[in-house]
Amino acid sequence: MIETEPKGQMPGGPGGGKNIIVIEDLQKRFGHLEVLKGVDLKVDQGEVVVVIGPSGSGKTTMLRCINFLEEYNGGRIYVDGELVGYREKGGKLVRRSEGEIARMRADVAMVFQSFNLFPHMTALENVALGPIQVRKVPKDQAYEKAKALLARVGLADKLDSYPSKLSGGQQQRVGIARALAMEPKIILFDEVTSALDPELVGEVLAVMKQLAQSHGVTMLVVTHEMMFAREVANRVVFMDGGKVVEEGKPEELFSNPQTERLRTFLKRFFEH
Repeated sequence: MIETEPKGQMPGGPGGGKNIIVIEDLQKRFGHLEVLKGVDLKVDQGEVVVVIGPSGSGKTTMLRCINFLEEYNGGRIYVDGELVGYREKGGKLVRRSEGEIARMRADVAMVFQSFNLFPHMTALENVALGPIQVRKVPKDQAYEKAKALLARVGLADKLDSYPSKLSGGQQQRVGIARALAMEPKIILFDEVTSALDPELVGEVLAVMKQLAQSHGVTMLVVTHEMMFAREVANRVVFMDGGKVVEEGKPEELFSNPQTERLRTFLKRFFEH
């Protein structure tokens, strides 16, 4: 176990960057089902880490624990030096107040598989809502920024469109703009292309690729898009059975997997 350090003081990895996410021995159960069985992972500030693995390996649950949409049963998660969801008192974990949890969650944006846009709000309103309500940004300022972000994801002409009038790919790009609007320290992407028609996947991956190439955005991406992982990730993490089995640079991990489990998994994608 590591001690909680002051914000911004967590030691960095070999690249000299600060560890903005530190996960230690993370455990999560749903009833008798053990989903996470001791996950260890560190992510540097500005790093793009792609998490791959079979369905049911715990990838989404790990993301949901990082921004405390799921409470975890054991281990520790630190974001920017702060223990997520809990405080330590006398060696025990005590749940933080809802206000503290909301403050921390605002720094860890999540883009969901199912878009999760408000259907009664336009694209512009969806993107501006978080900064207005959570960050207390003045409405005019929030709307100006939302316009700029929607333009950035290629939707400058869809400001007044409701989600029902947008394609799945367009809705997901609104979701990415909404995450960026919060100016988060980290953006979590949970299989954001898996609900899309195949022809719409490319437009979302292109926006994510552009985002990954802009400096300073820390991205943790769960996906089955192996070419995206190969081209965009600084590091790829392979999860199976609720644990991290293997991790490394994409070129090393894909060309020379060290475990039979990863070799078997990759065959589905790279052998025809």
